Amino acid sequence: MFILPLSGKISKKNPPFITIGIILINTFIFFVFQSGDDQRLNQAMAYYFDSGLAKVEISKYLEYVGSPKGTDNESDSLKQKDLDKEALAKEYLKMREDDAFAIKLRNDEIITPDDAAYAEWKDLRTEFEALLNQVVFLRYGFAPASKNYFSAFTHMFLHGSFMHLLGNMVFLWLVGCVLELGCGRMMYLIMYLLTGLCSAGLFYLVYMNSTVPCIGASGAISGLIGAYTVLYGKRKIKVFYSLGFYFNYARVPAIFLLPVWVGNELFQLLFASFSNIAYVAHIGGLLSGGLLGYLNLRFLNLVDQQIFDEDPKERIPALFEKALQLVGTLDMDEARPVIKEILEIEPDNRRAMLLLFNVDKLTPQGEHFPKTATKLLTNLSRDREARDLLYETYKDYCRIHNPPKLTSDLSCTIASIFIEQGYLQESEQLMALVLRSQPEYRMIPGGLLKLGRAYLRKGMKKKAFKCLQIIWQKYRESSEAKIALGLLKRLKAQLVPTQK
Repeated sequence: MFILPLSGKISKKNPPFITIGIILINTFIFFVFQSGDDQRLNQAMAYYFDSGLAKVEISKYLEYVGSPKGTDNESDSLKQKDLDKEALAKEYLKMREDDAFAIKLRNDEIITPDDAAYAEWKDLRTEFEALLNQVVFLRYGFAPASKNYFSAFTHMFLHGSFMHLLGNMVFLWLVGCVLELGCGRMMYLIMYLLTGLCSAGLFYLVYMNSTVPCIGASGAISGLIGAYTVLYGKRKIKVFYSLGFYFNYARVPAIFLLPVWVGNELFQLLFASFSNIAYVAHIGGLLSGGLLGYLNLRFLNLVDQQIFDEDPKERIPALFEKALQLVGTLDMDEARPVIKEILEIEPDNRRAMLLLFNVDKLTPQGEHFPKTATKLLTNLSRDREARDLLYETYKDYCRIHNPPKLTSDLSCTIASIFIEQGYLQESEQLMALVLRSQPEYRMIPGGLLKLGRAYLRKGMKKKAFKCLQIIWQKYRESSEAKIALGLLKRLKAQLVPTQK
């Protein structure tokens, strides 16, 4: 069974730095420090079998597992044979899983200093262990029998394969991002490291004599899952679940996931076939994470309960689809509230503005159309990439509602943009509207001066003269008036001869 939560708010302004950092560290260690592990392990095992060390130790192992009463069994018969390489390899796999034998062998209790072959065996064993020590996951993995307690920390950053790394990092991203943003970076990091150590602690208690190293971030990630379920308790969260042949989404209380995950790990531990997955470490992480989550709620309350609230913007695609369907059936009265709902969620959504403009222009004499047009034109005027669309929308608006009903500020802004684009006639119309409706408006002198200069560049001297004359006559106190006067004097010299 496969269950994972699908929640959390991530943005460019608030990225999950700690989660990204942990993922990068794990990935770097795997691809850089562990990159040669397979080759180094193969070299060590080749030495083990080629040097004769395998034959010595496996023979001793066969004696060790033989019947104390001397009864015949498979092992007794094998120890009498001159074992070939295939038989040695087969018995080596059994010996490797026998923790009690490994500890006695390491403590010189199988081949004792009194044995004649002790010195030779010890040299071979020392060289073999030196080769194994070069294998990163063996050196820094957590093997309880080794008593290397620092490895309880380092094992969290090691992985046995790319798929092992990928699976863990996917889960870390899904759960870690939510907790980092919900609990704060420091609390999140503390939970990750502590639950990783606790997962190693339970693994130690259960497999105290194990010489096989435990590696991987899954114990710490299980701890995050445990904390996740307790911290958000009864809040219903969206989860994806799969039963192998079937998958779906559901919304369930977060606390429900903890017993499900623990039960799944126990089931796999007790009833699944042989696996190298450290289910005990997962359980240790889940339980310790749940405890840390409870302590956080009880004493620190470092948790954002709103982290799972649905982002209203997630509703926009469905609302758009509904609005387009209503427009398609010409049900504009029903379509308009849906489009307005989109704009309440995202006021600058241009696609919704354009759709509302096209809906409202069907009733141009209504109260909505001028307001909708004003908002759309304001939005377009702020975007240099939308200048062509601004012109087309303005012309469409004027065609339906003439004269256009716009604020003085917006009229001057659009007029300035149209001057830059070369639409001087439309710019003049807009400036004329402002002159009639609000003649004292502060942007008029600047707009007229810009328009007059544009007419001069086009060689349209009479129109330029008219713009400059208005500035001098009506706005003589403005800074633009002095410039206009200078241009008027030059224009008069050019225009007077042509008037005779």
